[in-house]
Amino acid sequence: MYVYPHITNVDFLHYYTMLLAQLLGLYFIIVGVLVLYRQKSVMPALTQLSNNRPLIIVIGFVELLAGLAVVLTYPALTMDWMGLISVIGWMLIVEGIIYLALPYGKVHKMIRSFNTPTWFRAGSLLAIVIGAYLAGIGFGFIQ
Repeated sequence: MYVYPHITNVDFLHYYTMLLAQLLGLYFIIVGVLVLYRQKSVMPALTQLSNNRPLIIVIGFVELLAGLAVVLTYPALTMDWMGLISVIGWMLIVEGIIYLALPYGKVHKMIRSFNTPTWFRAGSLLAIVIGAYLAGIGFGFIQ
């Protein structure tokens, strides 16, 4: 049972999903802006990362764990902002499994194929838009 007996299951789920919207929203905004702003230094760093097999394995485990935490806490694939949070969790799971299951050469090649200025700009802008939407929901600016 919860430490706070006055909080019902529904209240807890609502609180958790709002917290997740705030957390993921701010994270996506900050990372999107930083990657857009520092693209010239992030791209070489990603190249170096793709050359580090043990680090890719660690990242795969962390992504898998984070994705499972999100999906197990909120598994509903709905057509609203809560479904978007679940999709992000599933994406983390899939990417984590890819990093862990595929041979290193294929993972290395996949990372290099996405390490282009076009992908960075598109990914950064998408992260900022999704982040603004989730943060807006989480902080009550969007209903």
